[in-house]
Amino acid sequence: MTFGKFFGHDIDFSKSAQMWTYHHLILFLFAVGAIVLTFNVSKKIKAGSKEQLIKKIFIGLLVFLELTYHIHNWTYPRFSLPLHVCSFAVIFSIALLLTNSKRIWEYAFFYGVIGGIMALTFPNSYGYTFYNFRYYHFILIHCVIISVPLYYYIAYGYRVSYKTTLRIFRDSFIFGVIIYFLNGLFGTNYWFIGYIPDNVAGTFKDFNFYILFFIFLVFLTMNILYFVSNFKEIKQRWTK
Repeated sequence: MTFGKFFGHDIDFSKSAQMWTYHHLILFLFAVGAIVLTFNVSKKIKAGSKEQLIKKIFIGLLVFLELTYHIHNWTYPRFSLPLHVCSFAVIFSIALLLTNSKRIWEYAFFYGVIGGIMALTFPNSYGYTFYNFRYYHFILIHCVIISVPLYYYIAYGYRVSYKTTLRIFRDSFIFGVIIYFLNGLFGTNYWFIGYIPDNVAGTFKDFNFYILFFIFLVFLTMNILYFVSNFKEIKQRWTK
């Protein structure tokens, strides 16, 4: 493998992370692994003396991963701006690590955990294979945006209310409308709402139905994350 090949743009969909392949299983296992690892080490990191150093390392890693993603796209050349859901999650995660703001965490929590898990569960790899750095970049950046907000959930005890969940859904809908028009302007598919992505094109034939299902799926997954992350508190209220 040459340096040019590893950082180049050789596309081979037969060897890339596609649905229902062993690559798909690898990505899903990395998502599970990121969650399990974060749950196991978060309190130890918070109680230790290296927390600030670890935060700085993760800030640097997120900045590096986001920049290299866009630089690599530009060399294709492919139009690239930080407008994907996971780019939003990267920005929120960096801001969270810098400020410890609970308000920022609320957005990082939904965008990072849902965005990261969905990306690794329903991969859209652009055809980059395990011979290319984008294969590993895809895994790493999505694992990190899952882990950062989960760290604050576990170590800092941050929680979202249902009112907050509805507010973030409302804000996400507004962001989505803006992104939809930007997609039309740039001919892009940010948030996967410009057109039906290839990895689910066989399931959805009608774009309007796809958009309605997409909105429903966002609302459903946000509710699932809210109830799962607040299960103990909700159970205590119900049993009183």
